[in-house]
Amino acid sequence: MRFILFTFLISLSLSLSLAAQEQDSLTFSSGTRKVQLLELFSSQGCSSCPPAERWINRLKNDPSLWKEVVPVVFHVDYWDRLGWKDPFADPAFTRRQYRYNEEGWTGRVYTPGFVVDGREWRGWFSGEKRPARRESAPELQGSWNGEILRARFDRPASGKLTLNVAILGLDLETEVTRGENRNRTLQQHFVVLRFLQSESATGRWDIKPDWTNLPKKADLAMALWVTEYGDLTPLQATGFALPEPAERSAVP
Repeated sequence: MRFILFTFLISLSLSLSLAAQEQDSLTFSSGTRKVQLLELFSSQGCSSCPPAERWINRLKNDPSLWKEVVPVVFHVDYWDRLGWKDPFADPAFTRRQYRYNEEGWTGRVYTPGFVVDGREWRGWFSGEKRPARRESAPELQGSWNGEILRARFDRPASGKLTLNVAILGLDLETEVTRGENRNRTLQQHFVVLRFLQSESATGRWDIKPDWTNLPKKADLAMALWVTEYGDLTPLQATGFALPEPAERSAVP
């Protein structure tokens, strides 16, 4: 009898603990309409890029953010040799931009370069509005408890899927002292600080992101999108703002 009671108490304790964790988790969902993935390839060493980043910065307070559009800014490194080393540039982001070009989705490699849902978009240069097509799409949903990201994409199985996760820096400020933007202070949002990909044959993911060397006091967000394995075209996207820095530092 004591053993049964002890087992029951242990099970109850675990259940309450899991329930508390779920209650404390942030939940996210794309809904069942296609959310646009808006990519910008940029560099702090490029004098043409600040206007493009100011334009994308305006989405920070736009009601369509995360619900209709997910912006991500990849800083490339091929401008680094011209006087200013971009602290957010990554060779992997440069390779991503070149891959778009090699696969025929963009006409050439340049900055600022916009890609909307996996296809080159040059409308920004002529003042056009973003494409507004929002067809039906499977839902991407999940939760974040401060340590583990859980995601689910409900789609009939037809091969492996890739979950793309970008940790984004918001309200980033950099004083540039060399290169084309020397003596300028750049304000930037949605800058990709960390990018990871995870494959799944079931459309289910449990991921523990690496926070090493990320700015501790920066406002952060997380962008997620699903693609077919080996493909660049997003099937669905979503995102959310992470807790304030003080709250985040308390997460074990």
